[in-house]
Amino acid sequence: MSAFLWGSATAAYQCEGAWNEDGKGQSNWDVFCHSEKNSINPATGDTASDHYHRFEEDLNLMAAGGQNAYRFSIAWTRIIPNGTGVVNPEGIAHYNAVIDACLARGIEPVVTLYHYDLPESLFVAGGWENRRTSDAFCAYAKACFNAFGDRVRTWFTVNEPNYDTLCCYGIGNYPPNIKDLSRRWRAMYHMLLASAKAVTAFREGAYQGMIGLVSDSYAIEAHSDTPDYQEAKRLADLFYNRSVNDVAVLGQLPTELIDKLRSEGQILDYLLPGDQEILAAGKVDMLGINAYDRMLVKPCTTSQTSLSTNNTGTADSSNETNIAGWFSVDEDPTTQKNAWGMELYPKSIYTLLHQLNDRYPNLVFMITENGVGYRDQLVDGQVHDTYRVDFLKGFVNWTLKAREEGCDVRGYFVWSTMDLYSWINGYAKRYGLVYVDYNDNCRRIPKDSYYWYKDTIAAWNQKEGR
Repeated sequence: MSAFLWGSATAAYQCEGAWNEDGKGQSNWDVFCHSEKNSINPATGDTASDHYHRFEEDLNLMAAGGQNAYRFSIAWTRIIPNGTGVVNPEGIAHYNAVIDACLARGIEPVVTLYHYDLPESLFVAGGWENRRTSDAFCAYAKACFNAFGDRVRTWFTVNEPNYDTLCCYGIGNYPPNIKDLSRRWRAMYHMLLASAKAVTAFREGAYQGMIGLVSDSYAIEAHSDTPDYQEAKRLADLFYNRSVNDVAVLGQLPTELIDKLRSEGQILDYLLPGDQEILAAGKVDMLGINAYDRMLVKPCTTSQTSLSTNNTGTADSSNETNIAGWFSVDEDPTTQKNAWGMELYPKSIYTLLHQLNDRYPNLVFMITENGVGYRDQLVDGQVHDTYRVDFLKGFVNWTLKAREEGCDVRGYFVWSTMDLYSWINGYAKRYGLVYVDYNDNCRRIPKDSYYWYKDTIAAWNQKEGR
């Protein structure tokens, strides 16, 4: 196996700030966060963690912590402000500086091209429901490959096609804030088509390195092994995992998914002649896995689909997933959860890696995100986040066990490098290895988890003789 990447991850809108500087265009999140629709935790990413101006300070902390890789996303609106057309030289210059700063510190830049922030001009033209967005994305990807492909060796096309579109068109808490799963399937399909087109462009350009897609995949489990529970597991796997991973890895939309959607009376007019060839040509080299928790499922007994999520971390908000004709998400009363209802179950990554490895033998995997959100407290200049250390330690150990048993895992990235804007959750839900004091000019303060991660990496390097 190749050298293991130990790093942490961010996304442009969540950490950069500088939302209207240096020729950057507006994204759907810029507009949404400044609108009345942003009502759950009304905050914006205007400043966020101010990473745009402080990336060298953040990279110094990563290097001092022994991290040898940094996964970050490029803001499409900095490269092509209007989504299509002229490339912005100031945006190119910024990411050139970030990449060069990474390399100067022995940190491998791992670049994600799209992480939720769509240029507003494309969003108002239909966003990912509009097939033309996939062509615009491919042109944007080519601009990035041309500008940065001489130094970036690890690329990811799209981040979380499943979770992104589920929030946009299922839960309805991300723009365009709609509850219509038929529109979700259309948007997700065009994301996957865009990814395939970008992968083909990468190969046609003969760029060095590997390219993949980031999937929020889940170990699918159930309390019972009866036929109806087994069917719920099969459908949940299709809904969350195979709908994305089969397309990215095998180059084809699962026949079972097409049949299921047609049985519901959905119009699949977006599946066009010639698409299969595009998808087959755009198979990924590797699969990024954003691993947080498992999906414990049961048969859905209601005729109405209902989806909600806890974005406040309070008892009066809850998570609910009932997808009529598919499955419901179950609860395990014996496991610990955080305030937002996320189950703390590290073994899920071990189960997931083996499930994926069985389905896609010989595929390269990378844990592109793993972390847990808490209301961290700064006390006497320190953050003692033992809960995060315990969570991450469990996931790291189970990941390495799966690796030892034959799953080709090439890297592990903590979410997140520093505290940042957590989308609809605002700023109270913190994930970072480094605390950001938003009341003191975004001052950086490494947490206990930062030092634990540093020691973990050092122990690994010593074991491997590096």
